[in-house]
Amino acid sequence: MKSKQARVHFNDNGTPVADHFDDVYFSNDSGIDETQHVFIMGNKLAERWQTCIQHSFVIAETGFGTGLNFLVAMRAFNEFRLANPSHPLKQLYFISTEKFPLPQEDLRRALSAFPALQVEAQMLTKDYPMGLEGCHRIAFPACSTTLDLWIGDIHELLPQWHTPKEGLVDAWFLDGFAPSKNPDMWTDALFSQMARLSKSGTTFGTFTAAGIVKRGLADVGFIVEKTKGFGRKRDMLIGTFETQNPTTNHRLRRPPGPYYRYNNVPLSANHHVVVVGSGLGAAVTCLSLAKRGIPTTLCFDKETLATGASGNPQGGFYPQLHSEASIPSRLQAHSFLYARQTFATLVARYPSVPHDFCGVIQLGFNENTQQRQKKLVQSDVWPEQLVKAIDAETASRIANVELPNSGLFIELGGWIAPGPLVNAMIEEAQRIGDLTLLAQHHYVAHRIKEEDDAAPIEVSFTTSDKEVAIHGDHLVLCLGAEAVKHSAFDSLPLRPVRGQVEAIPTQSPLSDLNTVLCHKGYLTPALNGRHALGSTYVKNDMLTQVRDAESEVNLSTHRQALQNTTLMNNLVHDNTARAAIRLGSPDHQPLVGQLYDFSTLKPTFSELGLGKPLESVATLPKCAVSTVTCLGSRGLTTAPLMAEILISSLCDEPLPLNNDLLNALNTSRFMVREAIRSE
Repeated sequence: MKSKQARVHFNDNGTPVADHFDDVYFSNDSGIDETQHVFIMGNKLAERWQTCIQHSFVIAETGFGTGLNFLVAMRAFNEFRLANPSHPLKQLYFISTEKFPLPQEDLRRALSAFPALQVEAQMLTKDYPMGLEGCHRIAFPACSTTLDLWIGDIHELLPQWHTPKEGLVDAWFLDGFAPSKNPDMWTDALFSQMARLSKSGTTFGTFTAAGIVKRGLADVGFIVEKTKGFGRKRDMLIGTFETQNPTTNHRLRRPPGPYYRYNNVPLSANHHVVVVGSGLGAAVTCLSLAKRGIPTTLCFDKETLATGASGNPQGGFYPQLHSEASIPSRLQAHSFLYARQTFATLVARYPSVPHDFCGVIQLGFNENTQQRQKKLVQSDVWPEQLVKAIDAETASRIANVELPNSGLFIELGGWIAPGPLVNAMIEEAQRIGDLTLLAQHHYVAHRIKEEDDAAPIEVSFTTSDKEVAIHGDHLVLCLGAEAVKHSAFDSLPLRPVRGQVEAIPTQSPLSDLNTVLCHKGYLTPALNGRHALGSTYVKNDMLTQVRDAESEVNLSTHRQALQNTTLMNNLVHDNTARAAIRLGSPDHQPLVGQLYDFSTLKPTFSELGLGKPLESVATLPKCAVSTVTCLGSRGLTTAPLMAEILISSLCDEPLPLNNDLLNALNTSRFMVREAIRSE
């Protein structure tokens, strides 16, 4: 959903003031010093980082505002890392919520008041997200920091945060506007969620000393202490959470049964992960592991990478949105924005990856489509930065060819070459991490050994002349359509779909095309003298020979959508095409998570068929095998975020999606649905 933006004015001191709450965003005297006193010192971060033995540290904040607290914390953590390069604490996660995000220009103006933070402020404003509710994950690798900015009402967001049983958050920055100005935030519901998310020993700092805050935190298990406030403020509160406190609300800490994702010993740099696959899913998984310093071996069956569906010369890159903020649409929107950030960063380092973020026009090619598009615009669900309506004249100007219809324009979209993208991801993973490549290794099977074994997973492969076994602590299978051939996936309802894409020789006026066109198919600008025109969808067909009949289907689809245009009327095709197999699922969503024999496990969850809630049944057992699969035809859009979700969960890190979206991706969801229906 599109969020409401903050309305602000700047007072005589140049300090932003929220019109909603008639309160300043930071101290008129010194915002940086206030943050240092209340939050950095209030949580004793310098001392706690020195004694921390975890790989990552999680700060949660209740009001992002201008991002000042985040920038000060990121700078402090970066200074800690530079001074302690061999320290086990490597990564800071800063999770913040904001109901009314500042417009980017107001954010930039507010932060211009802090010359000492301009390097960090410029990094933030460059990647500052659009006003779309949900989580926006932004990486700042130069500062060893990841920001999860959750846009929306804090009382709706915090219950959607997935947490390990032992808690997620190490320190709280309680920084909403003052309780007298913003009483809707400082509620028992907030304090209860803080208790649900906190570890034993989690600290908090807050500028306020209001009794409602002191009592509310004490009631849920925080030991609260009053201390000297900042500047003219006499008092403030700090404290520590104790999970054994008898007042703690343990009911909220129950994990969501078979949807619980933190059921393994967290992966670390002391472990070894084996990834199997050659496409986008495998590549982004390796990159996510490399970012965390986890040694990885990638095994693939051919001599080169990206030989399957990821080997198409060009792929259209855009989200599939509906007029309602449905689960599929929200997944598409957030996956697309994360992928756009990931790809932009990658191609800046590897400019040889063919791409063009030239935008995508979704044509209103018939009356039904026009009505759907009109409904999408009128529903006002999506920010214009993501998708906006354009008339036929504007569409023609953007595309640089004559187009007869209005449509929707996705300005951040475009096209990219999947094969070179995969190779760039692998090269980047090798640059920043410990990644070994093993070509011509055909995955056969895997065996989970005794639980106390030093390397609990044994993976069998055949090579050109022998059989080999590779041992590791975890296995991630990213097999694409090849998954249907392996028994590890037998309990999942996989749907292979053949797709053929035409490679049309460039010609006038097609050579003038400046953007990707979409209708029932898609058409791209030229790459190496060819335009991608596709694609067919043939279910349960695993053959990849090019077929003239499918070429005609593709051409016919485009002629119908672009009838009576010079673009299609005289189009010449020389019968060059490529076919590949995509893998999907019955609900068209990816499958991300641990891989079990769900048919064997299902009886364990029979109580779900009696109406028992998820929280009342068991979590799934430990499992040393996971998968990122069923990316379908939208792998470019979804793959980066799917891999990030998997590896974040395997490392007990914060997850960058709402629980309802995570559940819609969970590998156990089909088993859960069958158990609920008593099937």
